[in-house]
Formats: sequence, structure tokens, C-alpha cells
Amino acid sequence: MNSWLYVVDKGNNRIQRFNSRGTFLGSWGREGGGDGQFRQPSDLILSRAKGSIYVVDPGNNRVQRFDSKGYHLGSRGSQGDQPGEFSTPGDMAVDHVDGWIFIVDTGNHRVQRFDSKLTFPIVWGSEGSGIGQFNTPGDIAVGPDGDWVYVLDKGYRRVQRFNTRGEFSREWGSQGDDEGQFQAPSTIVIDDSGFIYVGDIESHRVQKFDDRGVLLKEWVTSGIDGG
Repeated sequence: MNSWLYVVDKGNNRIQRFNSRGTFLGSWGREGGGDGQFRQPSDLILSRAKGSIYVVDPGNNRVQRFDSKGYHLGSRGSQGDQPGEFSTPGDMAVDHVDGWIFIVDTGNHRVQRFDSKLTFPIVWGSEGSGIGQFNTPGDIAVGPDGDWVYVLDKGYRRVQRFNTRGEFSREWGSQGDDEGQFQAPSTIVIDDSGFIYVGDIESHRVQKFDDRGVLLKEWVTSGIDGG
């Protein structure tokens, strides 16, 4: 992949492309439901394994696939609850080892996995508090080795871990301000070493975990100063 930077311009329903120095290189998209058009695009990922760009288009309940210059390669999705359909799709992550695309289907309280061409979906999850169930799932992240998928279950203030086939492995978290608890978890990211970071906007902190959910460190702050 090149070193270009892609920015989701949600209000203008387009994607903008820059080089590493911030020089504008071009854009694509406008409001609408046609190929390459968007209604409030919300997320974008680049697949290093396959060289494609995927954009979540929640207003059209779909995901669109492009090449690095914005040429439309395909899309998947419509309003519904069947495999390959969505109800307000949210966050998205890619397995850079095998090229799987994981999409949080927020309104249906589930996760869908697709191949690089957005075909052959595998679906897991439903609304509820049990293992493998969700209440308004939010962010999703994939470990650097492509072994584990981590889903931020916002409604139940927890993280759930699955393998790439959607089989439940473990969970951690509950509502509260103690170590390993969450109030309003908003973001989950994983570094190249496999450590997991969860941002909590209400508790004004970030917590760092290992891949089993053991708390390693936290940063707590409230205010406008750096750090």
C-alpha cells in the first residue's frame, strides 16, 4: 500500500485523500444512494492484505469497497436483519493476515464477517446480556496475529473476545470506576504487540489490558491540558 492518508468527510459525504505531507490529492463521493455515493459515512479501513479501501455507509445500510484512488469495486448491504443486511452499521476492522472484514451491525446487536470482496458472511450475536450477545456494540478491533476479535459491548460496559469464526473466548468489564470497569467505553484499539487500550469518555481514562483482559496500566485525566 502507498502512504496516502484518507479522511472521512462525513458532513460532505465524501472521502478525501492526502499525501504524507498533507497535500490534497483528490476526493470522491457525494450525497446519494448510488455507487460511490454516501449518506453520512462513518468509518474507513485499508486492507494491507488485499489493497482495498472499505467505507461504512450507515445512511444506506451498506459497506462500499474502493481501490486506492477511489474507483468503486463493489458494495454490500441493505436495511434488514438477514446475513449481509444491516441496521445502522457502525465500526469496522480488518484482519491484515487473512483479509477478513469485520463489521459491527449496531442496530441488530451483532457482528458480521466478510471476505475481501464482501461475500460469504458469517454472523454472530443478538441482543442480550449473555455471552456472545450485545447491547449496542460499538468499536471492534483485531489482534495483530489475526487470532482474536475484540468487541466493545457499550451497553453492558464490557469487552468480549472471539475467534475469527465468531466463537466466544472470554469477556471482562462491568459498570463502575474501579480498575477494569467502565462507565461509557467508547474506543478500543490494539497495538502491534497485542496490547489492548479502551477509552472511557465518562471516566476520563484509558485502560491498557493484555489479550486475556488483565489490566496493566491506566491513564486518568480531566481537563484541557496535554496528557
